[in-house]
Amino acid sequence: MSAVPGDRCACSSRVKPGRWHGFTLAELLVSVGILVVIAAVAVPLLSSQDPKKLEVAAAHIGGALRFALGEANRSGGYVLVDAKSTPGQLKAFFSDSAGNPGAALVDPGTKRALVIDTAGSAFSANVGITPKFMRGGTAWAQLLIGPGGQLQAFDGPSNNKGTLQAGSGIVVALGAQNLTVSVNEVTGFVALP
Repeated sequence: MSAVPGDRCACSSRVKPGRWHGFTLAELLVSVGILVVIAAVAVPLLSSQDPKKLEVAAAHIGGALRFALGEANRSGGYVLVDAKSTPGQLKAFFSDSAGNPGAALVDPGTKRALVIDTAGSAFSANVGITPKFMRGGTAWAQLLIGPGGQLQAFDGPSNNKGTLQAGSGIVVALGAQNLTVSVNEVTGFVALP
């Protein structure tokens, strides 16, 4: 088809009734708006399940356990690792042989009481912790570290459950994913996954 002078351009076509051609601006704006809302909801949900958060939480917990073991060894006294008094937090205190918490261990990096709060941290938000200091097939929430590397499961002051057993540690979980920071019952060696 060629263009005839004075005639309409051959490239324009007439729309036949009942045929649909393209989207209106309003339809496009509504579609983009819906996609933005879906992305605003989906992105935080997806990023909250980031496995890196588990690794960060495990590293913090492993460091806290190693520090507590080192402080018990350095001081020649007792250190209580407590995951019972405040759910979702790991704290460490100087203690006595009965597991009574004394002065808080001070984190050398922050110069504050050593408290690991994985749920409240920007780097490990929404990560839960479950202590499993094993004795007699039961998981207890406190660990008493004594002179010479004695490791005992505890459940509150004067509630010694006995020498730590295999399978002890702290489980960090995010959704269906989890990692275990293990504590060797003989050597006190803290292993990260």
